[in-house]
Amino acid sequence: MTIRISPLVLAMAGAGFGWCSPASAQLANDLTIGNPKAMAMANAVTADSTGIDAVHYNPAALTKLKGRQTTVKLVSGVMDIRAGFKAPPNYGESTFGLTNDPVANSNSRTLTPTMYLPGLGGMTDVPMLVAPLAGLSINPPGSKFTFATNVYTPQALGYSRDSDSDPARYDGRRVSLQRLTYFSPSMGYQMNDSLSLGLSVGFSHQAMALDTDFRNPGMLTGLIQTIHDVGCVPGAQEILELMFNVCGGRIGPYDTLANLKLDMQQSLSPSFNLGVLWEPNDWFAWGATYQSESRMKLKGNYQVNYTKDWQGLWSGLQSSVFGAFLSPLFPYGNVAQERGVATLKMTNPDTFSTGIKLRPFENWQFNVDLKWSDYSDWNNLQIEFDRELDLLRIASTFAPNGATTHSIILDRGYRDTWSPAFGVQYDVNDRLQLRAGYEYRPSAIPKDKADALVPIGDANLYGLGLGYRWDRDTTIDLGFNYFVSKQSIKAGQSCNLNCTGIDNLVYNPYAGLDVTTTVKAYVFAMTYNTTF
Repeated sequence: MTIRISPLVLAMAGAGFGWCSPASAQLANDLTIGNPKAMAMANAVTADSTGIDAVHYNPAALTKLKGRQTTVKLVSGVMDIRAGFKAPPNYGESTFGLTNDPVANSNSRTLTPTMYLPGLGGMTDVPMLVAPLAGLSINPPGSKFTFATNVYTPQALGYSRDSDSDPARYDGRRVSLQRLTYFSPSMGYQMNDSLSLGLSVGFSHQAMALDTDFRNPGMLTGLIQTIHDVGCVPGAQEILELMFNVCGGRIGPYDTLANLKLDMQQSLSPSFNLGVLWEPNDWFAWGATYQSESRMKLKGNYQVNYTKDWQGLWSGLQSSVFGAFLSPLFPYGNVAQERGVATLKMTNPDTFSTGIKLRPFENWQFNVDLKWSDYSDWNNLQIEFDRELDLLRIASTFAPNGATTHSIILDRGYRDTWSPAFGVQYDVNDRLQLRAGYEYRPSAIPKDKADALVPIGDANLYGLGLGYRWDRDTTIDLGFNYFVSKQSIKAGQSCNLNCTGIDNLVYNPYAGLDVTTTVKAYVFAMTYNTTF
């Protein structure tokens, strides 16, 4: 059987691959590593000790770990994701006057998490987001070297809108973005009493998965529905079927047209972290960390299931005079499902952070960090298909900067970010430490690229926690994060969401609607660290 690739699947693939990208990372970065001290101090720990998780935050701080130590960690979290869709007074102008949109003036909410389980089913709904993680370090007696490895999740974002009536299902029914570092050989070296250097190499599994319904509100679908309702009646239908047959199926701007599923991964994605830590005295420390980019080529499958009305419309149109004349530009409409293999070239962005630690009083410590993330690495995403496509031949002719005969290039327009963070610690006594922090996390997504699939605008991260020394060899740390992001996207503001132009075909599922989103995340972590 020949599998044909229609304009819809290409549009959906482009939208889907573009969706599952950096915006999620700005939410997930550092939030799911689960180091209680870093969480409590809102990630302002580049110049501080974070135990075995120094592998990520600053490998130079591994020199703080003496002897042989192991850490067991438990991370748990809940995300509350909401979206609202409001029809402004002029709603319907962009859909040929049709205003019967069931999404208008409705709301969406989900609390259901998903995780990507490599080799165990891929994207999977789970009752609660819980992840056990662990690491160990060894500092030989009298050695200036400390060696370590750690298992952690630099990115972990997933949710499921499992209701068939959820109005946000056109911008992601189920989504998973996950990066799991399963092996991270690391080394810290004590240059002298005040200066340490560190290096860690991370071997990670990267996964992206998406399941979404698809609709296309706009002037074209509004016109098709109007012609169908007026012309597909006895007396006029025979003439319409001969010249411009849209009577085979009824599709309109607010109808579900198809469902798209994507599942892509790369089992080995290497990266490295470099760190320096300078502590000239007891009351001041400075640290800096560079986390490298990771260039990847994710590979996986896509599958599109079409509605019967979609199939009927295009099959009927192909049989008419107008359809036969322009058939190279139209979907065939005679398949219920299309599937194939595609690859996505992407780069996990590099980051740089620097910070200081101050102890102006015996029991008080203050940390300040500044972090830069190179999200502009996602300005262009390139999707390659496993065969030469007729549609791409046409696209490469009319848009040579956006397509070749085997690929399509997506201009996402993301931007670099700077994130300041502040943390404070109070030593109650030799055993108990109380911590708190705040981090401002500006969005990497420009306003004209915002959507409801990764509904992250500018965000605030708050942290609380404590550390308790159980005995000479054992410490227990607790950390809690509250993350909140809200955004308001007026109709026509974002051409990933609600633009109304006749040429805005990919992808504006809420064209003409005012959209608001809110994301609240609650993350808890506990570590048990002991010598062995």
